[in-house]
Amino acid sequence: MNSIEDMSSPFCGAMIEYISRSCDTTEELVTEGYDIMCVLSGSCSFDAGGEVRYIYDNEIHIFGRGRHSITNRVGSDGVFRDILIHLDKDRLFGRVRHSSREQERFEEAILKGISSNISIEELADICCLSASTFKRRFRERYSASPHKWFLGCRLEMAAMILRQTDVPTRYIASLCGFINVSHFIATFKRRFGTTPSHVARRAEIG
Repeated sequence: MNSIEDMSSPFCGAMIEYISRSCDTTEELVTEGYDIMCVLSGSCSFDAGGEVRYIYDNEIHIFGRGRHSITNRVGSDGVFRDILIHLDKDRLFGRVRHSSREQERFEEAILKGISSNISIEELADICCLSASTFKRRFRERYSASPHKWFLGCRLEMAAMILRQTDVPTRYIASLCGFINVSHFIATFKRRFGTTPSHVARRAEIG
């Protein structure tokens, strides 16, 4: 069990923006590495190399480096709210580098593993590896199984959001890939020895 204060994940070095808008806007996001956008309410579209993609309530998308034109869709009586997490690239991927193509595949797999409930077999396919080889190489780099490491990342991302925003627990549970709030609370408590609501209260007091 790790305490909240002892976290040493990629999210420890991350910066977070918590944004709320009450009107339709189009804006540009420029990212040097990778940014995670968590949509809490509303929807947005973005230009992905000439292809328009959409994100809806309680979804996550990871933006790669470059310029992205983002349109927030609010409506007459709605509010668009999102969280943008600026990741520490070296913490996330480590400083060890393979060939550029191998590294690109590995980074894509890690990002998909954090942002979605993708299977180990699918992650291995992205890296052009067998599942057993992927799991072995993953453990060599992160000293943990993919399942345990990705779960830890999601819980640590949840803890960061709890400490820095007033987002309700039910939204955070959904964003972090948990089936229901009860499962999220139980898993969070096993990891950190405290409940999400207690972390949120401490942040309010602080």
